[in-house]
Amino acid sequence: MSITAPWMATGHAIFTSRSRRRRVAELVSVCVTNFNYARYIVDALDSIAAQSHAALELIVVDDCSDRDDSVARITAWMEENQERFWRCTLIVHTRNQGPSEARNTAFRQASGTFVFVMDADNTIYPRAIGRLHKAACDGEFDATYSQIEYFGHEQRIGSADIWDPAQMARENYVDVMALIRRQAWEKVDGYSHIDEGWEDYDFWLKFIDHGLEVAYVPEILCRYRTHGNSRTTNDAWAAHENLRAIMAFRHPALSARNRPAPLG
Repeated sequence: MSITAPWMATGHAIFTSRSRRRRVAELVSVCVTNFNYARYIVDALDSIAAQSHAALELIVVDDCSDRDDSVARITAWMEENQERFWRCTLIVHTRNQGPSEARNTAFRQASGTFVFVMDADNTIYPRAIGRLHKAACDGEFDATYSQIEYFGHEQRIGSADIWDPAQMARENYVDVMALIRRQAWEKVDGYSHIDEGWEDYDFWLKFIDHGLEVAYVPEILCRYRTHGNSRTTNDAWAAHENLRAIMAFRHPALSARNRPAPLG
């Protein structure tokens, strides 16, 4: 029996197009989450279509955008670019659920062994998915991520570095833009909703809790747009100390293992 809880996201497909070809080898599903980012979404989608990795499935989840024409713009873009993808789908949530559930919706729809995750206001370089996929396959990793480049209101290089559970327990330096093995997402029970943010940090800490293997690709492959409307700017920084307490509560074994030794 399948049970749907009333608090779970509900959505419906606005647009779906599938190639007549059978499922292609090395298929990567690209998950894009959108909420009132109509002014940025086409840049994100164009950067996905320009990927050198040929076998792509595109899943866009609109989390009930209510202040712009996001759905219309995404639909128009998919109608024009559907031939680029093995499958192309737009799902619209009937009520806003936040980024975690939007990503989980995309993962549930994904056909690929790996899923690349990004938000609608960011972009990726043409080699991004190909490089991350090769590294994941060669090393049999559960996830791979790269260095990021900040653009927009702020221009600089990100702080990504080699995967180190002890350092990750102290601070997050891995962006949500990463290639995730779908089985790993299932093992950690997906993304968890956290009211004030840091869902991506919580997700990576769950990888550590479960002993999953993650690798850093030391190249600038992803671009993070900085602007005044980002959730990180508006919510997470304002609640910084509360969020640290939430992470310690949610991952007590990790916090205890990496707590500094007492002096003396």
